[in-house]
Amino acid sequence: MSVHNYLFIVFLLLLPPITQAQQCRQTVKLGLVDDWPPLTYFHNGEAAGLDIEIAKKVFNRINVCLTYVKLPSSARALEQMESGQIDVAVMVSYTPHRAKYGYFSIPYRQEKMRLFSLAPPRPLGSLAQLLDEANSVGLSIGSFYGEELAALARNPKYQQQLVGISSASRRSDMLVRKRVDFIIDDLITGLYITKIKGHSQIKPWPYVVHDNEVHILLRRTPENKALMNEINQAIAKLQSEINKLVSDYTHH
Repeated sequence: MSVHNYLFIVFLLLLPPITQAQQCRQTVKLGLVDDWPPLTYFHNGEAAGLDIEIAKKVFNRINVCLTYVKLPSSARALEQMESGQIDVAVMVSYTPHRAKYGYFSIPYRQEKMRLFSLAPPRPLGSLAQLLDEANSVGLSIGSFYGEELAALARNPKYQQQLVGISSASRRSDMLVRKRVDFIIDDLITGLYITKIKGHSQIKPWPYVVHDNEVHILLRRTPENKALMNEINQAIAKLQSEINKLVSDYTHH
């Protein structure tokens, strides 16, 4: 080996290791609800879950790093995005109100909102039918469950029966303790919680509360408009991988 080659190798060895931050062209803050397994949660201090795995794939594809901000509810994510404390939220249903705060990506998966209860499932004509029977329903704070439930929530007659509960585990616990008669959750979350916590008595109902597509929401700034175009391209290219992840979480 020549002296020149030897010195070059020594120079490379003395260089500091390239960190993830050095490899990324920018870093964005992702706000996630910290207790919505298996969709978004923290495990041993690390962000985890289906929608976090999808976000990592998408942002890694465009060489953007993520840092994570732990939030107690979906409502808090929108508040912090409006104030500039976070840049990104995942698992967001489109509404015109939310579009004021950020840019919506193309959809990356579907969510299926379903009723869960201790009572055996039965045919149901509407959610109003449940509420007219004096039942209470536990909901995630700040989540959107479709126009049917949104209309009921605006009706003073039913507002006391719709109970905001911050986390998925608390919703299932309150149902088991009969503090509420029903809860509504994403089907993947409901099935996961009932299995992990041993709540085999909780059953999903076939009634479709709300099936809709969910998106990545990026804080509305002039710079982020171009970034959203890249996010959309990454989602499109990764869609088969995303579908595989969703299937794995749904069945396992």
